[in-house]
Amino acid sequence: MGRPYADEIQQLKLTYDWAMGAKVDSLTQAIRATVTRPMVAVGSGGSFTAADFACSLHQSYANILARPFTPMEFASSTVCLSDASLMIVSAGGTNSDILATFRGAMLREPRQCIVVSLRNDSPLTRLAENYHFVDLINFEQPWKKDGFLSTNSLLALVVLLSRSYAEALGAEHGLPPCIEELTGTKSIPDAIADLRAQSAVLWKQQTILVVYGPNLRSAAIDLESKFSEAALGNIQLADFRNFAHGRHNWLAKRSSSTGILALFSDEDANLARRTLALIPKEVPILEIHIPGIGMKAGIAGIVAVMQLVGAAGKAIGLDPGRPMIPRFGRRIYGLRGLNYLGGRRLTHSSEAVAIARKTCSDVRTVRSRQDYTFWQKSYRDFLTSLEKKQFDSVAFDYDGTLCEESNRYAGLQDKIFKHLSLLLDSGIVIGIATGRGKSARDDLRRGLPTQHWQRVQLTYYNGGQIADLGDNNYPDSSENSSLILERVADLVVEHPLLKAIVRCDKRKFQISIIPVSPIYRDLVYRTVSHIISLNPELKALRSAHSVDVLPNDISKSSIITRISKVTHADILSIGDKGQWPGNDFDLLANPFSLSVNEVSSDPTTCWNLAPAGHRGVQATLDYLACFKINHGYFYLDIEQLKVQYSKGFDR
Repeated sequence: MGRPYADEIQQLKLTYDWAMGAKVDSLTQAIRATVTRPMVAVGSGGSFTAADFACSLHQSYANILARPFTPMEFASSTVCLSDASLMIVSAGGTNSDILATFRGAMLREPRQCIVVSLRNDSPLTRLAENYHFVDLINFEQPWKKDGFLSTNSLLALVVLLSRSYAEALGAEHGLPPCIEELTGTKSIPDAIADLRAQSAVLWKQQTILVVYGPNLRSAAIDLESKFSEAALGNIQLADFRNFAHGRHNWLAKRSSSTGILALFSDEDANLARRTLALIPKEVPILEIHIPGIGMKAGIAGIVAVMQLVGAAGKAIGLDPGRPMIPRFGRRIYGLRGLNYLGGRRLTHSSEAVAIARKTCSDVRTVRSRQDYTFWQKSYRDFLTSLEKKQFDSVAFDYDGTLCEESNRYAGLQDKIFKHLSLLLDSGIVIGIATGRGKSARDDLRRGLPTQHWQRVQLTYYNGGQIADLGDNNYPDSSENSSLILERVADLVVEHPLLKAIVRCDKRKFQISIIPVSPIYRDLVYRTVSHIISLNPELKALRSAHSVDVLPNDISKSSIITRISKVTHADILSIGDKGQWPGNDFDLLANPFSLSVNEVSSDPTTCWNLAPAGHRGVQATLDYLACFKINHGYFYLDIEQLKVQYSKGFDR
């Protein structure tokens, strides 16, 4: 495939060895956060096979729906991604279609976005670095350049994804240490020689019908892709049972010019052989029985396809790794059309994006909603109210708003401290509401001038304790909880399910139940909610990393009450979890509130006005950059915010 035969085999071995030894911690962590929701995976060309394989892994391990898209399918789809994960797979990260996919994804704002690439410095990675919520996972491939069919890149990607999904779910990946064990052969050269001899009859046929089992779907897709791209022959695809629904009629009419290639693993061998036994005798059949089950068989099938493509090229006299690319083909490849739909450039007005966030809609279809006029008026009324207001205080959530959730123990960025210091220098009061205790106080003290500490008011433990930043008596981290909270804590640690999957931290005014893995977040919240359902005086709130149980009269909104006693103007509040049961719901019910992530359904407040694709601390910085400070007051420059929006999306 573009290199001497022996070298090609050696390269596959080296690629497999590298992918088995590469560190996958970052990819594992990103995947672990996806497995509680549906996933869309996008790949172009050969990377579409990797996207399809990722979806198979997601459905197998997470037991949740996942669907692969080509870039054009993704661009034309209006599926709402607000509660879905998105994975973009690209070996090189250079083609225009995958770049347009990423730009469109930022406009549509999936709940989570993972970009997987085999190149550290590419247009895709440079673009993704502008969006801080994106999990950008780069593996620097050891080979300098892949061939036209990207065989090494594909093998590396599917192995890396398989290892990461297994580790994310705490399972054994089951992949053997060497490629010979994966394929079930002692000698790959001998196996390829046998394959060439057995498959020779197929390459004489005009059409090859590829029938496959579920584990070999990605391999079959890759075979069709490689045969088409290298002009090796005509391929038709069908799984064994879809083949039974009429596709067999092709053989009745064209048996003399058709061959069958059957790809199956141990799991579907019985059905495969029963099906093949009924095929007319004159139809040549090549059976490729892939040993093993699940993802191991899936990867072995992809390796077998690579060998089949080489065998077909050798028999036909074409080098599939070095096809002659026609000039018109290069021009077609160079077309840049996915930034347009129906001949019009994708729109990304700040109004449409803000309303799409409120209504959990796709931004491109939000205008067709029957309630759009209502939301449009609500949005404009909210902006008008902000434009007329001067604030002498601002209340922030901490984690996810001032402090990055992905790096919560590193503390606040210098940029955040700089903006907070400017507000304090002008005499503006700052309130900070956190579910934490001493760690938040110590980090804030590290970055804020001592003379301003008394004007920084903190509510610790979601509002259980309130003090200024200079007060050494708070927070009180005593575990002397109320009797009712103690009882809930006991029920949690004694629960036959929860005791194995959570850690329980007790404080005076709350208990925090922390799942050992993000995959348990929804289950833990449902279980804890059930435990406290007979205690109407308690509530369970969600943060990005825990479920907090606290009395109903404890709330982050107490910071608003505290600040209002020492200020005279309205208070602006900013947080990230504005939708119930998010732990900022009460804080962002304030008449003047902005979200940097999740919004409530309240049309009068809790709007997210940040640029499309900006989330968390990045969105907070967008807001802070639009604060106009003047003698102890500030206002939000709406026009600058709109300019900020355009710059954020168009970069």
